[in-house]
Amino acid sequence: MAPHAPAVQLYQSPAGKPVDDPGRLGLRNDYPAPITVGEVSYPSVAHAYWALSAAQPEARSAIATAETASAARKLATGVPRREGWEHVRTAVMTRLLRAKYDQHPELAEILLATDDATMLYDDLQSAFWGDNAGRGRNWAGRLLEHVRSELHYQRAEIPGL
Repeated sequence: MAPHAPAVQLYQSPAGKPVDDPGRLGLRNDYPAPITVGEVSYPSVAHAYWALSAAQPEARSAIATAETASAARKLATGVPRREGWEHVRTAVMTRLLRAKYDQHPELAEILLATDDATMLYDDLQSAFWGDNAGRGRNWAGRLLEHVRSELHYQRAEIPGL
């Protein structure tokens, strides 16, 4: 039996500006790695997620241009969500993570370097997204593992698939 890689804990921390070597901090959704989705550019995955969750176009625009991911989240919590958001939010986050790692190969390398470790994502404001010392559902960590698997698959060049 092959040994498992140890769990990787992605603690919450303020991610102000991009740094040359972000390490695992670069795997956080609030890390300032701009992504373009469609024709809109967002400062981070978190900005994109919260902007896309808003029902009103003017709210989406304000959220997308918020100074920080935390400010984007705060703005989003004060406006109505898109109808059915709870049913599509994990699919949206998966697409945003794919965009992040496609558009930032240096961050994809950091994710790939986690091998097959369980990703434990701290999000003290959400028991849905965060592991939060085993009390949350850890969807952010699970989706990172899924996208990491897709990145490994792209490199594997498995014939017939």
